[in-house]
Amino acid sequence: MKKSIILLICCMISIGSINAQHPTRHFISLSRGSAYSNTVRLKPYLPVACLGGLSDNIGLGYQLHHNHLTFSVGVEYDNTIMANMSTEDITTIGFLHYNTIEKGMMEVLHNMSFNFPVMLGGEFGKFYFKAGVAPSLSVFGNGAVIGPALNDNSEVWDYEDIHQYRYNRDFQLYTRFELGGSFGTFTSFDELVQPKARFYLGAYVDYGIFKEVPKKSVGSYSHYVPYAISNEALHDMTIPINVGLRFTCLFNVSK
Repeated sequence: MKKSIILLICCMISIGSINAQHPTRHFISLSRGSAYSNTVRLKPYLPVACLGGLSDNIGLGYQLHHNHLTFSVGVEYDNTIMANMSTEDITTIGFLHYNTIEKGMMEVLHNMSFNFPVMLGGEFGKFYFKAGVAPSLSVFGNGAVIGPALNDNSEVWDYEDIHQYRYNRDFQLYTRFELGGSFGTFTSFDELVQPKARFYLGAYVDYGIFKEVPKKSVGSYSHYVPYAISNEALHDMTIPINVGLRFTCLFNVSK
């Protein structure tokens, strides 16, 4: 028992000595990302194409590096535009009347939100990986229903054929995975003289944990209940997913 305790203490001292040889580096990060956004409809209720579009985001954060281990936190401003379309004529029951959504009706959704990613990962040479979560808070959402845009009797529609509304989206929690590498001349993190900036490019995937449901809609078109065409708020099990690329610049702030 005594020998085991002494051996354990020696191992801990050795590990501590090894870690002490690797300095801790601190960075301020700036990032810019673009992704394809989509919603996975697990149990489609209505004949409507999935929401799909583009997401752009810009972020500011802090990253720590120690002996290949990385830890980062930050905030991102995200701007997302997605669209879907009815693939068949749909009849919905409104208040004291029926609503008909024609085949080819198109819906465009615009959402602005703030994400707060918390990531753990590793960096080995020029390559890195990160995994974590990114809570997302929606600050503004609006939409427009246009059409019918694409059906057998499509006509050029004017402003009267565009119905606008606003909605609030619920809190979302994304799981995130990112994989990529640095470019340019590589300098080991153990070197005494460090570059002022490091540049990275990586691919990432955000997958939502919660069902994507708007809180409410307001305006003249609100009787369709958000979302106006696909009606996910009441029936569909929709999960958001983003797949994209992110450019990151790390500014060395270690003393």
